[in-house]
Amino acid sequence: MHTSQSEFLEQDLQRIWPSAAADLCKLTSSLVVADEAHAVAALEMAARTGGAEAALFVWVIPQSDEHYWFRSLAALDHRWGASVLRDLHEGPCTWLAHAARSSEPLLVRVPSTHTFDDAASPVHVGQGRAAWLVPAPSPQSSDALGLLILASADEVKLEVTRQLLPVYRALAMALSDWSQRRAREELVQQAQLTDRDLDLLRREWMGHGSKRIAAALNAEPKTIDCRFHRLIVRLGVATRRDAVRLCRRYGFF
Repeated sequence: MHTSQSEFLEQDLQRIWPSAAADLCKLTSSLVVADEAHAVAALEMAARTGGAEAALFVWVIPQSDEHYWFRSLAALDHRWGASVLRDLHEGPCTWLAHAARSSEPLLVRVPSTHTFDDAASPVHVGQGRAAWLVPAPSPQSSDALGLLILASADEVKLEVTRQLLPVYRALAMALSDWSQRRAREELVQQAQLTDRDLDLLRREWMGHGSKRIAAALNAEPKTIDCRFHRLIVRLGVATRRDAVRLCRRYGFF
């Protein structure tokens, strides 16, 4: 009996799925305590497992209607990742638009383009590549979004990714949590936030005014107002409401 190439592929996939899924679950769990180097290594291993030749994860938060702040991790083909990241920065981007409105993975074909790192070094990116877009749903309290991109010049190689999409969705969410955690740690250091500061902001988030907060903390309302003023200056925002919104975005509450 003749066995087709597709049947051989199906047999190979059935053989590797269990071990691949187990490996990806371990990688996802490892991100809880990963530093940036280990997070990149996890992304690289996850990409290779799924048959990808390039991987990029972006965590995006809006700064205004037209400006966004990015945190990204790239693996395997860094030039391709840099090119995609530039496209995302320049916007408007249908990939980010998909991640903003849907949590469903989407397979896209990347058009052939050429970019240049410098005049003597052309970089050919996206030639015939297929890419899985795997959104990471944002928590209800945050307007940040995450997007895992796994690409290959040979779409057939991404069949493992297709079959393990539930696990890759979990990985995308873990990478999003990791990115938010790193950003939160950086904000604490930059703004020199203390537990007392966060307690103050949490009370504001709960809808408590200065008088109620002062009564709870055995302080004067004007003292609370002064503390808030110093806080919003350190956080680089305009109002107490903006300070609370910023802290919600980074997952403090």
